[in-house]
Amino acid sequence: MLKKLTPIFALLLVLGLLAGCAVPAAAPAAPAADEAAAAPAAEDAAAAPADKGEIVFIPKSTSATFYLFLVKGAQDRAKELGYTVDYQGPATEADIASQVDLVRNITKKQPAGILLAALDSEALIPPIEEAMAAGVPVAMADSGVNGDAPIASIITDQYKGGFMAGEEMARLLDGKGKVANLGIQAGSVSAGRSVGFADAIAQYPDMEVLETQWTDADAAKSLNIATDLITGNPDIAGFFSAAAPIASGIAQAAIAKGMEKTLKIITFDPSPEILPLFDDGTIQAIIAQDPYQMGYQGVTAIDDFINGKTIDPKSIELAPVLITPENVDSAEVQALLQTPDKFEK
Repeated sequence: MLKKLTPIFALLLVLGLLAGCAVPAAAPAAPAADEAAAAPAAEDAAAAPADKGEIVFIPKSTSATFYLFLVKGAQDRAKELGYTVDYQGPATEADIASQVDLVRNITKKQPAGILLAALDSEALIPPIEEAMAAGVPVAMADSGVNGDAPIASIITDQYKGGFMAGEEMARLLDGKGKVANLGIQAGSVSAGRSVGFADAIAQYPDMEVLETQWTDADAAKSLNIATDLITGNPDIAGFFSAAAPIASGIAQAAIAKGMEKTLKIITFDPSPEILPLFDDGTIQAIIAQDPYQMGYQGVTAIDDFINGKTIDPKSIELAPVLITPENVDSAEVQALLQTPDKFEK
């Protein structure tokens, strides 16, 4: 099963991973007198990829642990190709205007490329077009936009993931009961998760899904919304969470109401703060994405564009995976868990 991660350990993990996103300082030069050691070092330097510049990854939020795994994939691929990766973004997923401004400000610095998880599928189109016009290629990761300006888009099949969650919820509740739907943002690509969930539940005449509540993927906001929904609907049987911070808030509300063993909770993303709640049965199922591959393939696309290669297909939708207590020990699922060992590569 899963290793338990305490809240303190999870916080230390986040701080450690954020520190790991910084570009390391150059190592001191080898002593000139040690010619025997210096020669192999010079050969290794010659074999390493040339410095091709900096790629900037802009997540939806720097407070979400999910993006630390995405930036790890970007860093690994960048190192192979000879780039460095900077990591900066808005503090929360409510800061759409801040992300728009950030893309524009970074474009002025002329990086080698931008890897972007868009907070809004419409608002980010103009700054992306401006970046492309300025010669800065932009690839989307995790969340795209409604336009053809980006050179590539590597995301999860959002609708399918939500639909899978709805079908699993129906299975857990034997096709009966009232359930809540807590989404991220109405205007984002990730809203497809909530649409998919609602469509799946609609197949079951003895189930009811409440109107989607948008949370900006904020744990405190999700806690308040979940608490109100439980209070106003004493017969509520389950919650769908479109992101890990939302599930944290829902779980806190369920525990406060003494419902952690009866309320069914299904969430996106097996993040460090979620895994202990899954391990103790507070969360029954998780929809997993592959953020590492999003970052890895996003940097590959930027390099291909710079080198004049055809990017085909431009849009890639990675298949989501349903994690349950029955399959969590499988090799496929273990590879997707967002645990510290993934940073030992």
